[in-house]
Amino acid sequence: MVKYYQPSQFLVKSSPDPIQLGTEMLPYMELDDLRFFMKKYQIARGFDTPEEIYLYNWVDEAQKSMIFQTGVVVNQVNTNTLPSTKFELVHLPALKVCSILYIGPFPYQKNNGWQKISWERRAAEAGYKYTEVLYRELYHRYDFGGRNQHVTEIEISIN
Repeated sequence: MVKYYQPSQFLVKSSPDPIQLGTEMLPYMELDDLRFFMKKYQIARGFDTPEEIYLYNWVDEAQKSMIFQTGVVVNQVNTNTLPSTKFELVHLPALKVCSILYIGPFPYQKNNGWQKISWERRAAEAGYKYTEVLYRELYHRYDFGGRNQHVTEIEISIN
């Protein structure tokens, strides 16, 4: 499915320098400190937005080094409350993406189908080209206590 987004604003934790996929991502995936900060300063997550968003800002090409950002969509933030090094406000321009909905276990869990997603091939089949600029994961629902049927929307920037 192709989606168009208006410019949006995110409150994120961000790797200061490019990192690789894998364990280097872990410190940015723990968002309890971000949630505490939002609660303390009464910053609300945008209405009807995912619980978490991971932004993979590829430096040279997809699946290589990236600036990794995790956080949430926000509407209003008093920038005076932002710690200078911990969190930042990121503005994304209007965006055209190929969106794939994945319902199931995460890649590190048993019986996952993550490797079968084939987003680049599917975008090409629909007549689009993956720009290799942005890849993002939108976490709509977690199900750790059930059958691990998490709801994740995977989006790639396209032309």
